[in-house]
Amino acid sequence: MPIPKNNPTPELKPAPLPSEQKIFNRVPRQMFIVAVTFIIASLVSGGGVWWYMRGQVDLVSVMLSQRTSELESQLYQLRNEYDNIKNQQNTTSYELISKECILDECLFNKNNSDYPLGAATIKGYYSPTERTAWGETKTCSSFTITGGSEELIRAMVHLVDVGNSVHTKNELNQPVINLGFSTVSESEKQAIFDSTSENQIEILVLSYSPLDRGVPVCHEDVWVLGVK
Repeated sequence: MPIPKNNPTPELKPAPLPSEQKIFNRVPRQMFIVAVTFIIASLVSGGGVWWYMRGQVDLVSVMLSQRTSELESQLYQLRNEYDNIKNQQNTTSYELISKECILDECLFNKNNSDYPLGAATIKGYYSPTERTAWGETKTCSSFTITGGSEELIRAMVHLVDVGNSVHTKNELNQPVINLGFSTVSESEKQAIFDSTSENQIEILVLSYSPLDRGVPVCHEDVWVLGVK
């Protein structure tokens, strides 16, 4: 009678405890949640930084655009000013008033300004005059014109009549003008100072265009070139 073989008894492993199964099941899920949370946080943080940087770039672009517009506007104004100055220079004209230009009188009219520019001879006497401008009062080195260049006399009287307060005129309608003495010697200056209505003097002067406004008291636009 055959003897039955003994089958090896299978090794039995102890079943995991229920608590261990829960731990193993919970760990992968927690790791997954942590990983997803980290990814979401990274995306949100990265997106916030991107939007912040995008906003800064847009702000810089707007500021540069505004600055460019301001510079273009300033450049446009400078070009206009340059064109105006250039046009004025190109249109400046001088017309000889007298029939000829000689030492005693050589006057020009600039752009029909009705004011003579150049050299002229006048006769008169020294007459210091008190003048006031911009709240300041001074005694100016003035000269009363009694004769000489008719064109210069006419221009000075006209200036006073239209409201120019740099010069004045007396009761005889004679212009009383301010004189500059920086181009003459002390002896010539003293000779002019010593002149009177009874002892008049003849002088050569240089007349140049008066300023429109804002000149100080005792402003001089007629300079003495010499005593005749």
